Amino acid sequence: MRAKHQRKIISIPGIYFLLIVLFSLCVFGSVASEFKFVVWGDSQFHNPKTFERIVRETELLKPSFVIHIGDMIHGYTYDPDNARRQWRRFKKQIAPLSVPFYPTPGNHDVTTAEIEPVYGEVWGNDHYFYSFNFRGSHFIVLDTYLKQQFDTIPDEEMEWLKNDLEKNKNAENIFITFHSPLYLNDKYDWQSVHNLLKQYPVRAIFTGHYHIYDYRVRDGISYFCINSSGNMLYYNHLLGHSHHFLVVSVNGKEVNYAVVTADNGIYPPAAVVPDAYKKASDYLKDEQTIIIPNPAKGSILTSVEVPLENKTNRVRTFVLNWETDDFRWSFEPSGTRLTLSPGEKKVVEFLVSAPKGTFSREKLPKLRVSSPYKNERGWKTTLTYYYRLFYPPETTAKRLNVPLTIDGRIDEQVWKKVPAISQLFLDKKGTPAPEKTVVKVLYDDENIYVGIKGDEPNPKGLSAKAHGDLPLVFGDDDFELFFDTNRDLKTFYRLMVNPKGTVLCSGPEGLFSFKFEVKTYVGDKFWSAEFKIPYKEIKTKPPKPGDVWGVNVRRHRQQTEPAQRDWSKMRNFPYQPQYFGLLKFD
Repeated sequence: MRAKHQRKIISIPGIYFLLIVLFSLCVFGSVASEFKFVVWGDSQFHNPKTFERIVRETELLKPSFVIHIGDMIHGYTYDPDNARRQWRRFKKQIAPLSVPFYPTPGNHDVTTAEIEPVYGEVWGNDHYFYSFNFRGSHFIVLDTYLKQQFDTIPDEEMEWLKNDLEKNKNAENIFITFHSPLYLNDKYDWQSVHNLLKQYPVRAIFTGHYHIYDYRVRDGISYFCINSSGNMLYYNHLLGHSHHFLVVSVNGKEVNYAVVTADNGIYPPAAVVPDAYKKASDYLKDEQTIIIPNPAKGSILTSVEVPLENKTNRVRTFVLNWETDDFRWSFEPSGTRLTLSPGEKKVVEFLVSAPKGTFSREKLPKLRVSSPYKNERGWKTTLTYYYRLFYPPETTAKRLNVPLTIDGRIDEQVWKKVPAISQLFLDKKGTPAPEKTVVKVLYDDENIYVGIKGDEPNPKGLSAKAHGDLPLVFGDDDFELFFDTNRDLKTFYRLMVNPKGTVLCSGPEGLFSFKFEVKTYVGDKFWSAEFKIPYKEIKTKPPKPGDVWGVNVRRHRQQTEPAQRDWSKMRNFPYQPQYFGLLKFD
């Protein structure tokens, strides 16, 4: 879902290295009184190849230093050793960098009271909020999560900020970085902070957290929200969704900015209008799936329907084209073009055929949907998203006709006759997890029952530290269940448990909006769990033979890297019910 841009954008076809060198020579001048620095946004291991490319490109530019606005690691763990492992991984990512690096704490970096001190171990206890000077300019780094006070600047930090601003009021420029964009948060009184800042030579505020690009200017202060490699639902820079980094050029009191995007573009900051990210869902879709039969079971000849909708107030033209490197697949038609009036909906039908065979999920054909777009400032782009062919994995739920004791052991005779999910995977390529995880499903007129047993060579190393009103169970070793009971590919219920039986759940109505029973058991070389989930709690009618739910299974095993494994691979977050497997009721 990448964009091809026109007009003022500097395109980067061909040899990217040459452009970087030319850009470096032009922008990073040799005048001693000038300097340049680079600002990175969220990374947190979501798209490591993208972030590591940004690191290499930054190194080619040779800035004076780099500032990261926070969410460097995944975090969300209660285990300090786990956090230390993540910081070691992050430092390997930025190892190519030969210039000073200044971190900003993000929520992922200091999520829990247990790992917040690890941030100090790694970067120094004086680097939660701090400041530094460089060639007449002053830089302030704030912690908007200090001591577990999320999305705020606590009183003690605010007093420090006021004193620091006053001490450095004669600086040529002041730049401030913090992770959470409090100025976009309606629940936070940013106006009083802004009124303070505009009394000083504050040139720019750098933030992240929302995984968007947003730029606005208030009283001469530039406000940036940026995202280097954090997950997104949409991809197009002019609609505020891109992977990018910021190059800041300082010459006395003159400050200029360039946004370098991962789809090979360089933009001025104002190319994207404020709040453009809020319109993205009207123009783009998250990656969609088209469900087809499993070609391993036989040749395919099936009709598929692709819905299109113009949610905007302007006429839009859509171009649909199938893409594949495997010409055993054929499509009728191979593509089409149509124009929709504002609010109009249409369904496009294709005939898909392919021979019997085994096909990697990542190699399956996809349908590109593209449409031209021009924003309010005259910048042109092509908006693109994809529908991917997908055949979900399947499992079967068996009818329960005898009493079942929920004790977490899964050793009763009735479980032995149930078909099992027996393999979870590490990535979309289908790399099997090294340990075995077995999942079985039973049902009766009132409940659905799920038994999970995961091999664990080191039970003493299991992490089960989640606690409090919002226990971050996914930061421990855990089993997770996802149910799309109406198969709308949008809404779902999520249930998770750690080895100590601590639970976290969510659904369409929010966190802890339903109840269920679960027991766990830790054995010599495994741990297991049994779930009993009432249909009335998940607002679902009792299934009948032949019914089908969407379902997925996830496990975190914190002693390995990566820790996460899925039955049907999906993003870490936001989750993707369009990639759930199928649960068929026998």
